[in-house]
Amino acid sequence: MTNPDGSESLQKVGDGTLIVIVKDNCNGCADFVANRDQILSDLLVVTASRTASETYGALYAPDFITQIDARFAPVYLLAGGSPLEVVTEGTVFSAEQVQAEIAPLL
Repeated sequence: MTNPDGSESLQKVGDGTLIVIVKDNCNGCADFVANRDQILSDLLVVTASRTASETYGALYAPDFITQIDARFAPVYLLAGGSPLEVVTEGTVFSAEQVQAEIAPLL
């Protein structure tokens, strides 16, 4: 994955990772990125995008997004368990909404 500044970033997706795929010009994405610190747990939150835009400061990760088969942004996937699997997924409207949806699973 590539950081908005162009440097490379290695993210280890494992148990307790919330992956959020964002896209430009997305109200839900903007709210989530602005308020992602509301995710009240020890989750690693990875925000990624198919575009190299710096709009939301997301990691540029089109290959990763294809690999996890996330076809429509904005979407979140909560990874967990052993072996690693998607525990739940959904559409991103806001950080508060994502937190409410994943809280019962944490």
